[in-house]
Amino acid sequence: MYLERLYIEKIRNLETVVMKNLQPFNVLYGINGSGKTSVLEAIHILATGRSFRTHMPKYYIQHQQPHGIIFAQMHSDKIGIQKFSSGEQRIKINGDRLATQRQLAQLLPLQYIDPLSIEIIDHGAKPRRQLLDWLMFHVEPSFYQTWLQYARALKQRNSMLKQHKHLSITDIQPWNNLLAEYGEQLHLQRVAIFMQWQVFFEQEVKNLLPDLTLKLEYIAGFQTEFGLAQVLEQQHGKDCERKYTEHGPHRADLRLKTAQGSASDVLSRGQKKLLIVALKLSQIAMLHASNKETVVLLDDVTAELDYAAQQRLLARLHTLGSQVFLTTLDDAIVKQHLHDLCISYQIFNVHAGVVQIQPSTPLEHE
Repeated sequence: MYLERLYIEKIRNLETVVMKNLQPFNVLYGINGSGKTSVLEAIHILATGRSFRTHMPKYYIQHQQPHGIIFAQMHSDKIGIQKFSSGEQRIKINGDRLATQRQLAQLLPLQYIDPLSIEIIDHGAKPRRQLLDWLMFHVEPSFYQTWLQYARALKQRNSMLKQHKHLSITDIQPWNNLLAEYGEQLHLQRVAIFMQWQVFFEQEVKNLLPDLTLKLEYIAGFQTEFGLAQVLEQQHGKDCERKYTEHGPHRADLRLKTAQGSASDVLSRGQKKLLIVALKLSQIAMLHASNKETVVLLDDVTAELDYAAQQRLLARLHTLGSQVFLTTLDDAIVKQHLHDLCISYQIFNVHAGVVQIQPSTPLEHE
């Protein structure tokens, strides 16, 4: 579902922004520091409840202002979020107040593609696990509740481990049982979705990195041949020493491998950038196959990818039916790409926090 109109108030240097006549592709251009990325950040906050820059609302809400507002008009829905510097928030869909962000996130699937984010490949399991769980959230209806129940059981089990020095297996068994029950469900859901995702991933890798053979592997976070209940029992003594739960789906990971070894060790920086794009595109493609379109944020991708890769990326997003918001210092090159690809677009100039729509030109709507 496309955004048709966007309203932003008191976010970063954006005092009041009204963006109308939004198209499948929307180009924000201006000098560094003008507020281009802040527009993307506002859309990200609307869709996910959080910024991709900071976890603290007080840092993206304008100084000495109590709150910031982001509102969007879609074809049949009006959605909005009010973020307070205190950390509180108010969320509405069609005027109705919501208790959580989940409904907004389901209504507005969003991907932030930043080729600089190679930490997904290079650093720790968490960002890779989050990548998988984003996909799970949007394509597996029962995932969220299963994940929520597992997270609650894990929190309680860890709390017991921290509070009690000598904890018997009998004392912790109720939480072991819950953790094992929901953990096994979570694992099976992840396996099923991962198997589907692999097909889409392989196709995107062929398009973007045709000379490489890349394999995506799912690591469960526990020894699945024994089952989570048995693993928790076997690890009881060590978990008591560590005072936290070491094994389970919360330790799951994705491994990216080439024929020569781990992608993090073998690939060049440029190849890693394209691999990040392939991962995100494969998820967008999988949602598209389920009749779910994704809003995509591209931050200065023209500065990070070569000309051919830029055009392949924009063409693929167009094919997948995504609505795209992209920032650039060079609007001419983006216009040329979109003109060559016959993609409908709108241009916005951003200067000192002011966003202005640019008049149509023959090139834009030829």
